[in-house]
Amino acid sequence: MEIPVNDSKNGIRTRQDVWKLSQADPWHPVLLWYARAVTAMQGRAVTDPTSWRYQAAIHEHTAGNDPMAAAGETLPSKSEQNSFWTQCQHNSWFFFPFHRAYLLYFERIVADTIRQLGGPSDWALPYWNYSDQSNEKALYLPPAFRAAALPDGSPNPLRLYTPPGGVPTDIPRSPNANLDAPVANATDVDLSCLLKPRFTSSSVGGQVGLGGPGTWFNHSNGHLGACESRPHGTMHVAVGGTGPNAGWMSNFTTAGLDPIFWLHHCNIDRLWEVWLRRSPANTNPAASAWRSVFTMYFHDFDRKPVAVTSGQLTDTAAPLLGYRYEDVSDPYEGVVTVTAAPEESIPEMVGATSAPVTLSTIRVTVKFDIHAPTGPAAKSEAPEVHLNLENITAVEGPTESYLVFVNLPSTDAPENRPDLEAGIMPLFGVVEASRGDRQHTGDGLSYSIEITSMLRTREWRADSVELTFLPHERPGVDRATVGAKPVTVGRVSLYYA
Repeated sequence: MEIPVNDSKNGIRTRQDVWKLSQADPWHPVLLWYARAVTAMQGRAVTDPTSWRYQAAIHEHTAGNDPMAAAGETLPSKSEQNSFWTQCQHNSWFFFPFHRAYLLYFERIVADTIRQLGGPSDWALPYWNYSDQSNEKALYLPPAFRAAALPDGSPNPLRLYTPPGGVPTDIPRSPNANLDAPVANATDVDLSCLLKPRFTSSSVGGQVGLGGPGTWFNHSNGHLGACESRPHGTMHVAVGGTGPNAGWMSNFTTAGLDPIFWLHHCNIDRLWEVWLRRSPANTNPAASAWRSVFTMYFHDFDRKPVAVTSGQLTDTAAPLLGYRYEDVSDPYEGVVTVTAAPEESIPEMVGATSAPVTLSTIRVTVKFDIHAPTGPAAKSEAPEVHLNLENITAVEGPTESYLVFVNLPSTDAPENRPDLEAGIMPLFGVVEASRGDRQHTGDGLSYSIEITSMLRTREWRADSVELTFLPHERPGVDRATVGAKPVTVGRVSLYYA
């Protein structure tokens, strides 16, 4: 069956900052109508493409792991599930366009539901700008997501859910989520991903771009792009929490059930726009493999299937999308990024560990020998240096995020040596990426962290490198209660490019 492309002619709507709305009124109409629509969508059968659970299942659905499931209920056919569920693109250059389309059709479904409830016709999904340094509460969950009740006294679906046959219960989140307190810290929301001079990441060795590496369908596994790593992955875990009692946002399967998921991803989509506007040199991939070959399938508000490709999703003002963001200002205005190196430059591994590294809730250090490059990088006056963390797996989660330090003296407290901090390794999706099934190879996650400028500012030992992994501390988290199983890094390597 040929699925038509939606060519809506709606006017331009504005996606607004949820905290600016909240400062004016914790129950601003945009948020109140969102809550009412959530309740209505949760009341629809899971077989209805416009239902809350069907929309969440597009991200991922795992049988037996749906907290809203009812015993004996009917699910969509296996054929339909294979076409529309567990489709989210991660560790891939399709990460941005897939989630843009996902948000678009979700927004259209919510907006139509609001119209049916008698609400406004121009509703648009707000975004959560947790990196806004002008807002002292940017790292707090917005008030409407913490309130126990709506203004009329009914249960607030932005905080509560009702399990089958049960009573309204708090959506599982991190300890500070429902308090007037931060759920994350500055490390989680660092926006240095915007300084990347290229969109596409290398599939091995280095050259980290804003987006992921070139792939075909890729639900998980492989190298993450800079933005998918942070703030995307870090904020998923910051909101969901870690350990055996971690919340929905920390798991692929349940993330879309939390109403804050959609505002988080709306902000990630906004950051794509910010990056494109930073410099004329910042461009999307021109390859047809990205723009037109890979097709993504969803349902529109009328329940009819629609199909889109990445090339149709690059202009938010175009009729198909029809939106703009309230604020796309550049947090690094005036900071010039280095001109992008050729997309296909060949990285060379100059050293690696000989055995897997096991991480837990304590400080772990590993050291390995390195040698001077002998390939193309040897001829470069200023080669890029990339630290690679390969085939990261875990059998149980959700897991910690880890800070990674280079040549940190054993006598130094990590908090006193930010100059030696290479980056962060968030592990949202690691359990899903560790299992082998229809959607996964089981190879785990991989990160590439560029440390070129870091090394240029200090003396660099050319014969070895020592790395320290330290669990990332977050507000309100008691480490003694974090009981996730260990994480294994298959190999740590260093590349020159």
